[in-house]
Amino acid sequence: MMSLARVNIFKSSIIHGGLPFMPDIIEIDDTYVTIKKRKTPLSAIYTISIPLKNIVNIKIFKSGFRTKILIESFSKSSILGQGFSSRKIMQIKDLLIGYSSQ
Repeated sequence: MMSLARVNIFKSSIIHGGLPFMPDIIEIDDTYVTIKKRKTPLSAIYTISIPLKNIVNIKIFKSGFRTKILIESFSKSSILGQGFSSRKIMQIKDLLIGYSSQ
C-alpha cells in the first residue's frame, strides 16, 4: 500500500506583487520545500528544492502590499518567493518552522 505525502501548495498573486500569468508556486511536503517559477511566459519552469532538515534561515520582507520570503539552507542554496499575501507568508513560515522542529 502506498502512503500519500501531504503537500501544501501556495501560489503568488498579482495583487501582492506576483507576476501576471507566471505565479511563483511554493510546495511543502514532508521532506522538501520547492519553488516553481518562470522567467517569461514561454520559458521553462525553474524549480529549486531544499530538504526541510537543511533550512537554516527564513526571512520575510514587506514593502507596502508586496511581500517576499527568503528560505536559506546549509548548502547556500536559497528560495526567494514573492507576490504572496502576508497570511500565506506566515502559513509558509509556520509550516517550515513546524517541520524543522520535528
